[in-house]
Amino acid sequence: MGAGPGAHAASITGLTAAVATYAPVFLSLFAGMLLARDRTSSFLSRLFVSPMTAADFILGYTAPMLAVSLVQSLITFVCAGLFGYRPSVRLLFGVVVILPMALMCTAIGLLCGCLMSDRAVGGVCGAMLTTVSFILSVVTVPVAVMGPAFRHVAQALPFYNATQATIAAVGGGAGLVWPHLRIVCPYALECTVAAVGVFAWRRRER
Repeated sequence: MGAGPGAHAASITGLTAAVATYAPVFLSLFAGMLLARDRTSSFLSRLFVSPMTAADFILGYTAPMLAVSLVQSLITFVCAGLFGYRPSVRLLFGVVVILPMALMCTAIGLLCGCLMSDRAVGGVCGAMLTTVSFILSVVTVPVAVMGPAFRHVAQALPFYNATQATIAAVGGGAGLVWPHLRIVCPYALECTVAAVGVFAWRRRER
């Protein structure tokens, strides 16, 4: 990036943490397409005769995705060892810090799955969300080299803050984790509540 203000070479630790934090975005695609396909088939209709609540259904879709996120994050950190990353016990902290991001992405996918067909979910979660998340999480370009307007937008959204929280967790800056997570967690909670609410609404429509 040259010698511009704020430009610097990304460390392998920071880049690995950033990639690991970005990876859960694809869970939104998997979760959304799964729910959309179940919703348009008789599978979900048969499940509706059970006494399960909307929150139970959303939890049933979410829990496996969070497990996938844990494995996905561990694999990312381990494979980064082939490129110079030195794994340490701090990566376990980083894996846990990624979970709010994984929860938010899964909830967004389920929300889309409640409202859209599987093809539409593929367009929104598979193309739009992954691109927006990649840009706003500042995975490869330091936020310092961007314009002030873009920087303020990125810092107010969860993607950038989730990345910075994970970088701090694996880099030994534990004190910097919560200031970023306290921005991510409300987004994750709001998306999850929205997914439960919309699922309950669509269920009543049947």
